[in-house]
Amino acid sequence: MTTKIGVLIVDDEPYVRDSMAELLRAENMRVVTAAGAAEALDVLAKKRFDVIVTDLKMPSGDGLMLLEESRAAGITIPILVITGVGTVAVAVAAMKAGAFDFLQKPVDPDELVLLVRRAAERRDLEVEVASLRRVVARLVPPQRLVAHSPAMARVRKHIEHVAGTDTTVLVRGESGTGKEVVAAEIHRLSARVRGPLVMVDVAALTEEGFDPELTGSRGRRGRLTEAQGGTLVLDNVGAMAPAVQTRFLRFLETRGYKPSGEARARESDVRWIATTSEDLKQRVAQGAFRADLLFRLDVFPIEVPPLRERREDLPELAALLVAAARARISGSEHPETPLDDEAVETLLSYGWPGNVRELDNVLERATIVAQGRPIDAEILRSVLEINFAVKTTPPGAELNLRRNLDVLERGLVLKSINRTRGKKREACDLLGIDARNLGYYLRKHKIREDEMKQAAES
Repeated sequence: MTTKIGVLIVDDEPYVRDSMAELLRAENMRVVTAAGAAEALDVLAKKRFDVIVTDLKMPSGDGLMLLEESRAAGITIPILVITGVGTVAVAVAAMKAGAFDFLQKPVDPDELVLLVRRAAERRDLEVEVASLRRVVARLVPPQRLVAHSPAMARVRKHIEHVAGTDTTVLVRGESGTGKEVVAAEIHRLSARVRGPLVMVDVAALTEEGFDPELTGSRGRRGRLTEAQGGTLVLDNVGAMAPAVQTRFLRFLETRGYKPSGEARARESDVRWIATTSEDLKQRVAQGAFRADLLFRLDVFPIEVPPLRERREDLPELAALLVAAARARISGSEHPETPLDDEAVETLLSYGWPGNVRELDNVLERATIVAQGRPIDAEILRSVLEINFAVKTTPPGAELNLRRNLDVLERGLVLKSINRTRGKKREACDLLGIDARNLGYYLRKHKIREDEMKQAAES
């Protein structure tokens, strides 16, 4: 059975109010009436509606006040305003303030029914879009940029510096470090945030597929058209085929493109971000990547550190990923789920050659094994044993004691500098070492003065 459209009618004239209510009830709608804006706000606090129909001019608070008050209260229901001949300018002001549409007196019954149904459809679409966004948010890993570590704090500062420009950015980092998250954060902080964020895996592009995918063809929008006014992310740019590199270079130089079947060229209005896990300078030296294309892309480089160099971020990352995994598996939203100290220590003991992507996979498997119970160290150890068995890194590399201890030592030194805001003696007290030995650890782990300063200020 179809749910009836819920309508709130607000008018100070009883005859007009009752006539509209009778008309809409005859159309199988659920109708409630109010004599003014104040009464309407009281009703809205208690009942749910799909559409509001309100007169603009009323002695006890006009329709414009109702519109402003309801929007201030977070009520996003479509509002139809009714206006007399002399108040069209006010109706236009109401439209600018967020009204869905307006009708002039005397109200045409058919027009009223039509606009109410259209407004209700708009409401249904908004609810559906909000629901789909929640579903998508549960299906993908959290996009929050966690940056407690000095290494990620530097990344955050680079993002903040470049986000306000249209400069081309090259995001570099090992596979699984979260380069796409960095690209999304640049877009979120930019003036293009209201525009689309479009990602294209350029490693999969062929010379023949370049035009249909990027510029579009008859009946198909290309990625450039989709990204107009926003940001276009060229993912995995280091694996781009040589012929495609040539096409990209030509396009970046001209900034114009012509969809197949169109006579007139279009000018692109996109911000470019490229991501790569390859050493592009090495690829250039090998003759596998065009030097002139690298110069075009590598205007503002951002290096995303591997997870082993940002261990301070791991507890919060793990909590976010566990919450996301539980949402994906159970189908309902979960808050962030902190892990106990022993579970975190278990995660910290592993080398994470696959970085954040591997952490996400491990925690999803642990969530399935836990079956609703808290994820403890025992569950994580059992899952990580499986992970050790299927890893692609050299046997025993993640168990190298010296390497893992060095990473931990370096992180603790920088964390102590951060916590004491650069006061070295206090940092030594936290580390439990003699102040005369700090220099040894700085030299051992090649911690530069600028790193110390950044750690102290982050």
